[in-house]
Amino acid sequence: MIKNIATKKMTKKLLGVPKNMVLGAKNLIFRSINIPLKPIGLVFMVTDRCNSRCIHCNIWRKKPIPNPLRPEEIENFLSDKLFKNVRYVICTGGEPTVRNNLAEILLSLHKALPHARLQLSTNAILAERVIEVVNKAMQNGINLDVGVSLDGIGEDHDKIRGIPGNFDKADWLLHKLVELKKQYKSRLGVTAGIVISDLTIDTIYQVRQYVKSLDINLVEAWYNTSSFYGNYNEEDKTKIREKIIQVVKTQGHSFLQEKWLVYLAGKPIKFSCFAMNTFCVIKSNGDIVPCLNLWDAKAGNMRESSATEIWHSDKANNDRKIVKDCQGCLNSWGAGWSFESSYYPILFYNLRHPLLLANKIFSK
Repeated sequence: MIKNIATKKMTKKLLGVPKNMVLGAKNLIFRSINIPLKPIGLVFMVTDRCNSRCIHCNIWRKKPIPNPLRPEEIENFLSDKLFKNVRYVICTGGEPTVRNNLAEILLSLHKALPHARLQLSTNAILAERVIEVVNKAMQNGINLDVGVSLDGIGEDHDKIRGIPGNFDKADWLLHKLVELKKQYKSRLGVTAGIVISDLTIDTIYQVRQYVKSLDINLVEAWYNTSSFYGNYNEEDKTKIREKIIQVVKTQGHSFLQEKWLVYLAGKPIKFSCFAMNTFCVIKSNGDIVPCLNLWDAKAGNMRESSATEIWHSDKANNDRKIVKDCQGCLNSWGAGWSFESSYYPILFYNLRHPLLLANKIFSK
């Protein structure tokens, strides 16, 4: 019985390869000849206000964008035909829960993009509000993943995040979410996330054990510097390179991990990025930009033009040229969606590591 199920899963995977190869080739060709593709993923900055005081980020120091998009505007703007293929929306900030109408915002996204799965990223400071929002999302048939920031255990986390008692709230929230997941199963996903830097290389192993005890996944994120975070001129948080290399080597094997090790060795990691093709970022005021690294490359604003008009504008086409010249990054969603869109990097990685591929298939 188990053997038959595993065989069916393997067959399904293999049958999907030709289709993905064709789609990947099409995406690569369209990108190379400057024919815009439609987004499959969106990052929506619910707000740029934040109630954390993180050492590695200065968003909380910046003046917030006034007049963020209202729920009715979000539903209207994202109902544009440009977004009809969107399958995943990351709702982040800032800290999304500082908006009192967060539940209505998620509902507006769901109405505009009923086939998309949503993700809510949170620092857990307003943990009770997260639970309220999750319950409302479940009641409205929304498929939702919740990611909780966790940069250490106990005071280690609080010190990095700048808020006393933050870990206790994150711990309470994660346990509540794990309980809710038993009820809602696949409709609710729960993960924790940690930024890998000099600040966390000594706490990461404890965090991994803690997350393992909850039976949830841990996203280990690259330390990103950009105008989005306002940390360009800050002291480098990745100077202890050898220790970080050891941390990354102990991650699970993946194409992203392989790229990360290449980057840490000081070698180029340039790849075919699909920012402003199969994904983009929408700021809380309706601006469309390619990604966090190109935070200031505004293609247009949805309060002034439709998303379709912006997507096919000269400014958006110019932003795509800038993306092509980018030397690459390790942003988990940006790199991940790019690898998925081109497909061949993942295919070649799997061909180079057949035992890893077989283990992935038969372990599910």
